[in-house]
Amino acid sequence: MTPLERWQAQVRAARADRAENEEKFWEHFASWYDNWVRHNDYVSLVFPRLATYVSKSSRVLEIGPGSGAFTVPLARAVKQLVALEPSASMRQVLTNKLDEEWLTNVRILPHKVEEGLAELDGEFDLAFASHSLYNVEPIDVVMRELVRVARRIVILMGTGSEVAWQRAVYLQLRGKSRVLPPSFREFYPVLMEMGIYADVEILPTSYNYVYDNEDALLDDWQRRLQLDASRRAELRAALAPYIEPRGNTFGIYSVNRSALVIIERDRHLFASTGTD
Repeated sequence: MTPLERWQAQVRAARADRAENEEKFWEHFASWYDNWVRHNDYVSLVFPRLATYVSKSSRVLEIGPGSGAFTVPLARAVKQLVALEPSASMRQVLTNKLDEEWLTNVRILPHKVEEGLAELDGEFDLAFASHSLYNVEPIDVVMRELVRVARRIVILMGTGSEVAWQRAVYLQLRGKSRVLPPSFREFYPVLMEMGIYADVEILPTSYNYVYDNEDALLDDWQRRLQLDASRRAELRAALAPYIEPRGNTFGIYSVNRSALVIIERDRHLFASTGTD
């Protein structure tokens, strides 16, 4: 099996393991996701690196901006930002946030990246994707197009490791491990196969789930684990060792590793494809 085939097989396996498709999932979790970002540190760790790559004259492409954790600070720092966001719920959260910040230099396109790149015009100084490529089956096509339209590409993604408490809870309550989507572990070999050179930095990032109360925490994980109401007490007992009250919130706090992948267009090779 080639690196591309391994990536694609992992995409399909992760999709098959989910209770609902991406569109349905983000309908329910768009507002929750904005809160999740606020309780984690990856934006504060990564944005200073992005800021060194852009200026007030820059044009930026963001893939899967979600609720705008990076979009808002990027929009303040650049001339124009084009965002590809397929989720209607996420687009609404993002639009509201941009309106609140009086930011008018962001253009949101309602497309998946594999469908939206063909509609882009002109060149970008930076293309950025934060945890948004894991569901892209034609990853080779997308990467080839990104190298074509952007001088620099920065991608943040998981490394393929799973935090211990999640693995334990899934095994206890579902009787099997969760099928993780493809990650840096599958992605980097695809780049090498394509002849794309990348610099990589591995970052320890927080992996916190924080809620206003314990019931909200249990509601969330009951849905994620696909448990019916009769197993609520079992869920509470399984999560109890990991829940930590802090002030007026209840959270599960941990650290995981993320990969920051940086690709400079003038260094790419495409050796295996023969493409210039």
